[in-house]
This record gives sequence, structure tokens and C-alpha cells, in this order.
Amino acid sequence: EDQADMIKAMVDGLAAKLVTNPNDLVGSLRLIRARMVLKQIDQAKTNLATARATFAQDVNALNEINALAKELNLQ
Repeated sequence: EDQADMIKAMVDGLAAKLVTNPNDLVGSLRLIRARMVLKQIDQAKTNLATARATFAQDVNALNEINALAKELNLQ
């Protein structure tokens, strides 16, 4: 239980960092993956949509985001 709380706190911290720095692609990818690990699927989908909107003009970033979505079966 302590480990789960620690992981949740780390994920929440990452989400908070992305609020202040939304252009962190690596952080966005980590957050989406972490949400899936924690089985927070709705939040993962929301974070995926946010990442796609944030990086809409960056084809390379979108390719990475879409590859992760496919890997995680989040289409």
C-alpha cells in the first residue's frame, strides 16, 4: 500500500509539472504510460488527448504519441 501511494504521488507530481510545462513530450509520454500502469484509463485517455493537442504542429512528437497510444491500445 505504501508503494502504491508513493507511485500515485509521483504520477500526480508529474501531472503537476506538465501543467506548468506542457511542452515536455517525454513527461507527457511518461504520464500516459504511468496512468495505464495504475489502470487510470480515463485519465490516460485525457492525457493522450492533451498531448495530441499540445503537439498538434509537431509531426515527430505526434508520431511518438501515436506510437505509444497504439502500444498501449489507447486508440
